[in-house]
Amino acid sequence: MTSSLRNSLHRRNHKERSQLSHRAKFGILEKHKDYVQRARDYHSKQDRITRLRQKAADRNKDEFYFGMNKERTVQGVHVKDRGNISMPMDMVKLLKTQDEGYVRTMRANGIKKIERIKSQLTALANLIAPQDDNIEDDGEDALDETDLETLREAGIIPPGTKQRPPPRHIIFAENEVEAKQLSQRQSSNKAKPTIEVDVERTEVDLGWKTVESASSRRRRKNKCSAVVSTGIVEGAEETRQLNVQNRKRLLKELAARLKRDTQLRYTQRELEMQRLLAGKGGRRKLRGVEEVGAENDEDEDEMDDAAASKTSKADEKDYKPRVYKWRIERKR
Repeated sequence: MTSSLRNSLHRRNHKERSQLSHRAKFGILEKHKDYVQRARDYHSKQDRITRLRQKAADRNKDEFYFGMNKERTVQGVHVKDRGNISMPMDMVKLLKTQDEGYVRTMRANGIKKIERIKSQLTALANLIAPQDDNIEDDGEDALDETDLETLREAGIIPPGTKQRPPPRHIIFAENEVEAKQLSQRQSSNKAKPTIEVDVERTEVDLGWKTVESASSRRRRKNKCSAVVSTGIVEGAEETRQLNVQNRKRLLKELAARLKRDTQLRYTQRELEMQRLLAGKGGRRKLRGVEEVGAENDEDEDEMDDAAASKTSKADEKDYKPRVYKWRIERKR
């Protein structure tokens, strides 16, 4: 049989066996080549462990070289020096100064952006309370406690500002009958007014040319004004929604930039602290961490030593810089 005839005959396609449906969670079914690769990796690791065990068993405890005098171990593990040369202290101070200058520049740029956002929020007319009386305070326009805290931290609203509760008019009754009458009278006053429906007569157009009366002209003008007022109300509602979205976006950006400014302020103070600690002069540690909400610009020399409390170690997430006090030295 020739090769062309043999190739023209129909042959069966041999497909690889797939993973069973109830074992689909284990992934693709392992083939022979996958097993060979896994077995070689396993045996290579076992051989390495065996060689290490043999070397540990053949080790001479009395083995000594003079090079061991210059080496050191940490908890039984040999630590090799990489040969790095420590930089001089003057270069370290210069690098600290450059890092501090970069952080100061970035913080100044962030403060400018914060001031711009504060000016935009201050220009909003409906920042705290919307002007529309029909909007309830519990709607989407109301500010939650997080937004109010952000505004207080930014200094837009004074701390502890709360909305005044509505005034209450207390009436004292002599007996239960008079109290019921007063409650019924107040409930009747709060009842919704009746809606008056103006039913207009439909006129049939007979094709005659008639003179428009004053009442019909007035009616047509009222209809036109109603349509215009409806369009104005819809436009005002759309504008209000856009203002609410803009306010939420500004508040979210302001909160993020205030948090970043706090981190940069702590970083700048820590770099300055490291640079000063590398210099000369006697100093004493007052406290390890800074309390939450403490002022950064307070004079450290005027702090009372008795009020300095030793707090616990600062959390990594809420890092606070240390506080030191330098000894007053006489300058020549």
